Amino acid sequence: MTKRFRSPTDTPLHVALISGHTAVIPPEGIELAPMFYREAIARGAVLAEGATAEDQTQVFSRQIAIREAIAAMVGANDKDDFTGDGKPNLVKLKAKTGFHVTREEADAVFAELTQQG
Repeated sequence: MTKRFRSPTDTPLHVALISGHTAVIPPEGIELAPMFYREAIARGAVLAEGATAEDQTQVFSRQIAIREAIAAMVGANDKDDFTGDGKPNLVKLKAKTGFHVTREEADAVFAELTQQG
């Protein structure tokens, strides 16, 4: 059974495996082969439907970790945590979360946090 993933933003996510296989995950969603699941989740794709409780927990935990790290960066107000154009520094964000975060993921969470604050 394949699962349907979607991009969390209006920008499609590009997923590439070291085997050479690639996929594009649009905002409206697409069914992915199981070989793409891990990398799709790592890139920030959201399960649209057909997700088990374990799958949903893994995606949700990732989103929480990103949100908490960016909120801490904003609260610390350290200029090194942000790029010249005011966006979260992905190197610093990776150090705080312990995993790779895409620019799209970081920008989406940062926009949400700055709109709330």
